[in-house]
Amino acid sequence: MKRIIKNGICVFKDRTEKTDLLIADGKIAGVGHFDEAEAEVIDAKGGYVLPGFVEIHTHGCGGYDFGDLTKEAFVKSAECYKEHGATTVLPTTVSCSDEDLIKLFDLFREIKENTAITLPGLHLEGPYLSMEMKGAQNPAFVRSPDERSVKRLTDNSDIIRMITAAPEIEGADYLAEQMAKAGIVLSVGHSAATAKDMTDAFDKGFRHVTHMYCATTSNRKIGQTVYSGIVEAAYLLDGMYVELIGDGKHIPKETMQLALKIKGSDHINLTTDSMRAAGTDLKESYLGAISPDNRVIIEEGVAKLPDRSSYAGSIATSDMMLRNAVLNYDIPLIDAVNMLSLTPATIVGIEDRKGSLDKGKDADIVITDKEFSILKVLTCKE
Repeated sequence: MKRIIKNGICVFKDRTEKTDLLIADGKIAGVGHFDEAEAEVIDAKGGYVLPGFVEIHTHGCGGYDFGDLTKEAFVKSAECYKEHGATTVLPTTVSCSDEDLIKLFDLFREIKENTAITLPGLHLEGPYLSMEMKGAQNPAFVRSPDERSVKRLTDNSDIIRMITAAPEIEGADYLAEQMAKAGIVLSVGHSAATAKDMTDAFDKGFRHVTHMYCATTSNRKIGQTVYSGIVEAAYLLDGMYVELIGDGKHIPKETMQLALKIKGSDHINLTTDSMRAAGTDLKESYLGAISPDNRVIIEEGVAKLPDRSSYAGSIATSDMMLRNAVLNYDIPLIDAVNMLSLTPATIVGIEDRKGSLDKGKDADIVITDKEFSILKVLTCKE
């Protein structure tokens, strides 16, 4: 059955245009004006027609976390993501035990084709992080790469799409070498790296920065010498992508605008870095597995460690980020949509089928009103 989306303003990667979209067999089959005979007509009601959002850093949604290690967590969180416009998601871990990681791999293989959205692979945020910059990560599981643990990752490279690691720690060079062979994207995060460390990491295959400005270094004094850090190097390295948490809490407006001015929307990924409280009205929750060690509080629209020493992931959803970017941060709509869809798809190598409204791509589509509240979400699975 063919579908035609009519009466909408389509947001393409380089323009907006009032036109129709033809959908057939889960793909965008054409852009223009089409005969409505023998097709289901979807009325966009004068709103925006956007590519489905691509979320490559999220721990959970709707009261569920991937660390729960249950089918229900995957299925229910996927429904929550879809409700808020994220049609492609990389389930993201925190540092955890080897046993839980193996369970997660097995569960993901079993469930990845059986949710409401596309799950191209996993994002492992840890355990190869800097203890100094661990943030809300459980220190019991933060460690350096070794041959045995890295082999576990390469053995599962078919389901791992990205790994966040600190490039300055012992064993990081070996990790980079093996991940390059396995085709796994490496991202710098929870790191105390200097700008020199970053340049070296870039040369070894690190191409992304996880939640820049959060657990990432900037200018600082080490001994009696001032060093630049991750932030400065990320701006200087033309080929380095950066991720910014778009919840309106982690990144000030001026900082977001500065990043856009320097890097451009084709090198910035807006992410939620959401945890299980996203899409809920919970006041207390957990980052990762439900455990007293992982308890966080929710106040002022963000998750925090109980002692309020650090944020502990956001409670944002993708549609919230779009509204914040355009309405509060004055980011042009096309740029905001690219940062939510095409750029993250490019970072993890799925831009050939995700991230824009180009003909031939998967029919993952979000329809919103003029205030960016979601009216309808379609996926290529329907």
